[in-house]
Amino acid sequence: MKIYALFLALFVLCGTSLLAQEKQYTNAQDSDPEAIALINSIRSKYDAYKTMEADFMLDIAFPGQRIESQTGKIKRQGDLVRFKLGDQEGIINAKAAYIIQHGNKEVMINNLPDPEETNGMLTPQTLFNFYKGDNYILALQGQEVVNGRMLQAIELKPTNRNNSEFTKLRLMVDKAKKELVSIKAFTPDGANFTFQLKGTKGNVALAAATFTFNKDEFPGYHVEDLRY
Repeated sequence: MKIYALFLALFVLCGTSLLAQEKQYTNAQDSDPEAIALINSIRSKYDAYKTMEADFMLDIAFPGQRIESQTGKIKRQGDLVRFKLGDQEGIINAKAAYIIQHGNKEVMINNLPDPEETNGMLTPQTLFNFYKGDNYILALQGQEVVNGRMLQAIELKPTNRNNSEFTKLRLMVDKAKKELVSIKAFTPDGANFTFQLKGTKGNVALAAATFTFNKDEFPGYHVEDLRY
C-alpha cells in the first residue's frame, strides 16, 4: 500500500454507535451549515499556526484480520512536512517527497503529487485541511463524552464516489477547543482506517533542517530516485 494511501485513511472514532438519522445530501451545497461552520473554525485555528507538531496512532483494519496499530509523529510548516509512522519516515519539501524505509534501509525519492491529485484527499500535506473545498458533503452526527471531553461527530461523504478511495469519513472534534481529535475512514471493500491525534501543538520551535533530506543522516541506506 502506498504511503499516501495509508494517510488517505486518516482519523479515528471510538466504536460506540453514532447512528443518527442520516440526511440525504447530493452535493456539497447541501452540507449542514453548522457542520461547515465548525470545520471552518477548526481550520482557521490550524491555519493561524506557523508550525505544528502532533503525535498520533493509526489503526488499520481489514475484514477478517487483526487490527494493525502504529504510532507516529508529524511536523508541519506550511506545505513542508516530516512524519514518522512505524519504521517509515517521510520528508516532504518543495523539491520532492522522500520516503525512508528504516527496516529495509532504503530511501525512495518521488515527485511531489500535483495539487489536483491531493485535492480532497488525506495525505501528510493535507492532514489538517483535507476537508477544504467542495469535495465532501458534511453532516453533523451525535455527541459523546470520550476521556472526559465532549466530542462532536461530523460525517463526510465524497461528492464524487467514483474518484474516492473512501465511502465516507467520520471526524470527532472538540467544539470547545476547536480541535480535530480523530477520523475514521471507510473503504468500499469493508476495510477501515482510524487515526487519532494524541496531542497537537501549534507554533512549536522546529530546527531549520527538519524538512531537508540529508543522505549523510542515513549511512548504508540505498537511495533510489524515482523522479521523472
